Amino acid sequence: MKIFFRKTLALVLALSLILSLGLSAAASDAMGEDLTAMDTLLHQETQLSTNTFWSTAYNDMRTENLITYTPNMDVMPIVTYGQVLTDRNTVTDTARALESQGWRVVAGINGDFYNVNTGLPIGLVISEGVLRSSDGGYYAIGFRADGTAAIGKPAVKVSAHMGYLGADGMEVSRQLTAVNKARVSDGGTYLYTYDFNTKHTTGNTEAGVDVLCTILEGRLSIGETVTAVVERVEETTSATEMRQDQFVLSANLKSDAYQVDALRNIPVGATVTLEASAAGGEWNDVEYAVGALYSLVADGAVVAGLPTGVNPRTAVGVRYDGSVIFYTIDGRRAGYSVGASMDQVAKRMIELGCVTALCLDGGGSTTLAVTAPDKLATSTINRPSDGAERKVSNQVFLVAPNQPTGELSHFYVQADNQYVLAGSKVTISASAVDTNFIPMQEDYRLETDGGELDGNVLTTPLSGGEVTVTAGSGRRTGTTTIHAVTTPDALAIRSADGTALTTLGAAPGSVTQLTATAAYQHKSLKADPEAFTWSVEGNIGTIDELGSFTAGLPGQGVITVSAGGRSASIQVTVSDLAIQPVEDFEEGTTILDGIYGEGLQFSRSTAPETVRVGRGSGRLDYTLAEGRGLAADWRAFLNTPVNRQLYTSLNLWVYGDGSNNVLSLLYDDGAEELQVLPAATLNFTGWKQVSVTMPQTGFSIQGLRISAGEPVYTYDEETGAEIVTYPETARAGTVYIDHIAASFDGQMDTTVPTVTAQVSGTTLTGAVKDDVDGVLSQSSVSVTYDGKPLTFTYNSGTGALSAALPAADGAAHRVTVTARDGSGNIGRCSADIPAAGAERRFKDTAAYWGADYCDYLYDHNISKGYTDGTFRPDQLLTRLDFSVMLYNSLNLDPAKYAGVSLPFADLGKIPESALPAVRALYAEGVVTGTQGQDGKLYLNPDGNLTRAQAAAMIGRSQEKGYALASLTFTDAGKIPAYAAFYIQTMVAQGILSGYTDGTFRPNNNITRGQMAKILYSLM
Repeated sequence: MKIFFRKTLALVLALSLILSLGLSAAASDAMGEDLTAMDTLLHQETQLSTNTFWSTAYNDMRTENLITYTPNMDVMPIVTYGQVLTDRNTVTDTARALESQGWRVVAGINGDFYNVNTGLPIGLVISEGVLRSSDGGYYAIGFRADGTAAIGKPAVKVSAHMGYLGADGMEVSRQLTAVNKARVSDGGTYLYTYDFNTKHTTGNTEAGVDVLCTILEGRLSIGETVTAVVERVEETTSATEMRQDQFVLSANLKSDAYQVDALRNIPVGATVTLEASAAGGEWNDVEYAVGALYSLVADGAVVAGLPTGVNPRTAVGVRYDGSVIFYTIDGRRAGYSVGASMDQVAKRMIELGCVTALCLDGGGSTTLAVTAPDKLATSTINRPSDGAERKVSNQVFLVAPNQPTGELSHFYVQADNQYVLAGSKVTISASAVDTNFIPMQEDYRLETDGGELDGNVLTTPLSGGEVTVTAGSGRRTGTTTIHAVTTPDALAIRSADGTALTTLGAAPGSVTQLTATAAYQHKSLKADPEAFTWSVEGNIGTIDELGSFTAGLPGQGVITVSAGGRSASIQVTVSDLAIQPVEDFEEGTTILDGIYGEGLQFSRSTAPETVRVGRGSGRLDYTLAEGRGLAADWRAFLNTPVNRQLYTSLNLWVYGDGSNNVLSLLYDDGAEELQVLPAATLNFTGWKQVSVTMPQTGFSIQGLRISAGEPVYTYDEETGAEIVTYPETARAGTVYIDHIAASFDGQMDTTVPTVTAQVSGTTLTGAVKDDVDGVLSQSSVSVTYDGKPLTFTYNSGTGALSAALPAADGAAHRVTVTARDGSGNIGRCSADIPAAGAERRFKDTAAYWGADYCDYLYDHNISKGYTDGTFRPDQLLTRLDFSVMLYNSLNLDPAKYAGVSLPFADLGKIPESALPAVRALYAEGVVTGTQGQDGKLYLNPDGNLTRAQAAAMIGRSQEKGYALASLTFTDAGKIPAYAAFYIQTMVAQGILSGYTDGTFRPNNNITRGQMAKILYSLM
């Protein structure tokens, strides 16, 4: 790490430690409703603030972390960039390097935006007073030796005096285009130094003129001069290497003669002089500086025209008094922080007192690390949206000397939870901190102004309120405040693994450990088990004071938990068996095959629109008989006796036709005639799950019928003849039924199983659980590796599973665990194995956000791109591209569809190589074509697809049964009805998502790159 520091800094006694957590944070109209605020003094004049807000617009939380720094001689701001400018490192790794050099890293954030291909920052870099990279016309913040800041557009200029006279007798001088930036073909003259890249070369690959110079004196600093002697002048098509005491002036041969000839004509041995200047004198004494792409606040006002989109953000601003705000807000994490727009961050910076503020790199780069007062090393305190820190081009740190003084300054006091349910316990810890803000050994005593202390455990008062605990030794103290809440906003009942429950299924005699949680102002409260009261309604079992439920006799009831005037309840079903599938219509032959009379016909349907669970359903076409209004009885339906002691109900999905006819089951109880069990009045359209209660004795279902409902009997007063009439109903229609299952007391289940999956090295571990059926059998679980079946081991008692994965090969892979419960609900979870240093498969995706997905398609023969080696990710997807890519990803057998006849009038436009894909997707109901004005059906292979059309077709390729998500996109009203179901289920699975501004944009055309991500997510 090329960083050097002043070796002596004054030690100033820290007089106070701020550590508080209030019920109302510092007000913020920009971020939403104020929830909590916590301030911690990290070092002299350097404070960390962690604040949370509630966004009503997104119905979610926002969490910000910021450092307030007042320039002082104890804490120094610096900018780091690794060994060379193209290096990328995480904030934490860089902090470790600084610590190894003997510094205490008070805080650190990520720096400038950078080119993802080269790692080069887009803007200014100054370290140790040396200009490492020019600003590119962008903004920057710089820091002087006393910690004060310069902020704005530095507009750095570097001029080169070439050391010879031109034809006009004047000294030849040129203003350089950039310092240590990638050379543009016609961009002018560039300066490269030893800091540019790891090979210490110019990195150029096109023909140009390079002038290699050896530095005689001076350094490249704003307001200073460098003199050097010319060692070599040459035209070259490759990169020029240099030593640490050298630099290169370089111009592409495609640049104009004014630039190229100036370099060509420099004599070897000439003295070249470099001069660097900035737009204002405030930049002359800057020791460290970092660039920024956007200005957020100028002269105390929000800058107009900022990009939209809610994301994680990093910003830096200067307040009216010269203090500096280093700001981060997390995002892309539901339940923790949704992020913010640049406009919102700008308004927030103004709320924090900034008169000028800049936006640094954000998104997955947003990172803030600090060294807590009781620690010796840094740790990340925010939650990067990638799940781990991203390596970035440069960083900004606040550092201080790391030598202990041994002189006590104060105590840093913490509670393991700041928000608690009144009466619950918290553990207090305290650390002595010396005058250099380094932890030290010192005895202390704890005192409280409320509740009871037993050693370092505080029992908060039942009356609630703020409780302050003080640690002290002589004249030095420190405090923390705990908030004991008497009345929470909400309670929840959870399983032992923390999953929130709405229902519970249990077998007689089983024991289920339940837990309760409480929330206040959208924030979880720490609550002891003893703080809750449990109760059971119904003769279904007992529950003790700690939430351990012992199931009793079969039946249904309610478990309720109470605390602080609030309660929460769940429905409980105790049954001998889990819901048991009877018929799922997934095979060609079903139990519905049998003898039945005229008026009622059965066929199996696989059209996606007619299926509710899986890939098949039963189709009933009926015509009511004249007179009695009854379709013929359907025989040999369910011929397996059902034991009342095991099951008491049959559940089935029915697709009603709105006919007002009645669908009934026929059963045999030993009497001369079959008995009737009405299942559903068909006064609805679309799918509906119904439950039919079985008789008290064992029986077998023998058939099904559709009738006009109960007849009405009247008499002709004149003749005395009986008159039979039926309700007004349709005489004929079509009804679909799907997934018949046996259950206990009408229990129905539409919740998908809970599935987890993690990969560590070459081992997959996971777990499967279902709130109604409990642990599922191994036959209900499958594991795939890149879409292909993978052998796994499974514990049917606990639901735990594991599998050995193939050895790492450097490429990306996706492992998916899928589980189906007895009601046909499907849960899935995928674990990603990221690519590790593999070469890009396409020459045009290196800078593309979805490059990994494009590579995945190549590796798995889903798409090889174009013959010129490109993928063209931003190109609109054609219908033919879609068909071929989806077909390849589904691993369909072409032989199965070889005989399929295609009805499209434009078959001649479909290449022979693509016909197997089109045949298969047409046969599976995925691709249906569009009707032209001539009434014929067309595939339109060269036509483009909207996002809604693509979603519907991709959704049709999936089996039914996955969860359905609510469509909360701001433009959800524009989603066509035909696509809504498929978008709901794929959003729930994480296959589809919207844009960062909250829209889905259903009518936008889908690109090849977007398709690549979807197909990867389907695996």
